[in-house]
Amino acid sequence: MTEEKKVIGNCILTRKDNYAIIAFNRPEKLNALSPDLFLSLQEAFFEIENDESVRALIFTGMGDNFSAGGDVEEDIKPLKDKSAIEFKEYFNPLCEMYMRVYNVEKPTIAAINGFALGAGMELALMCDIRIAADTMQMGEFFVRMGLVPEAGMCVLPKLVGMGRAKMMCYTGELIDAEQALRIGLVEQVVPQGELMAAAEKLAARLAKGPASIKIMKRAINELGSLPLEQTLNASVLYQFAASRTSDHAEAVKAFLEKRKPRYTGK
Repeated sequence: MTEEKKVIGNCILTRKDNYAIIAFNRPEKLNALSPDLFLSLQEAFFEIENDESVRALIFTGMGDNFSAGGDVEEDIKPLKDKSAIEFKEYFNPLCEMYMRVYNVEKPTIAAINGFALGAGMELALMCDIRIAADTMQMGEFFVRMGLVPEAGMCVLPKLVGMGRAKMMCYTGELIDAEQALRIGLVEQVVPQGELMAAAEKLAARLAKGPASIKIMKRAINELGSLPLEQTLNASVLYQFAASRTSDHAEAVKAFLEKRKPRYTGK
């Protein structure tokens, strides 16, 4: 396995074969999202966003925590002094980042260790799959600062249901790993020491998968919350797109030749 590490401000970008890991590297502040950390995250993500050699992506946090949310001193305290225009200008890059992570044509995994609070939880919600250490605690902490979630109010109800989403947003209560698994907030729970091994095993598997994975991601994001009668015709169009990929042709050929397919992601 090849491995290449690169420090980008307050993030570490690691490339391993055909997947990558972006790790928040501000452990002394529980990886709280300061403006500097956000800019580092942007730079690291933009570097691999359209890199076709990177076919899966993991987000995680260095040290014992994923991210404790917005840095109160550097990120939250200044909000009350911004004009409406300044406020919008401040949040536009964050909203753009959320959307780009949500829609990037690579499967994304949040490997969540320790706290994932506020904006840290929001970023985890933007990922396709969430794997939690058994020590994880997630919470929509915005209410504790008299604020509202950005992405949580939109995505959280789709994962855990309307009532549970309202409970989490209204109270800011912490959800532990087992409860998160039970309500559908995370897809897998593993011992803390096995977190990255589990995330990397899945990333490596998905990175070797066919191009239809990115088509499925686009379709699920677009159609997943719509009624069936509105989506079947669109699903057929996505199936048509998948049938025209090189990986589909390779899958058919490999099946007929009784061997494992060799996918290229195209």
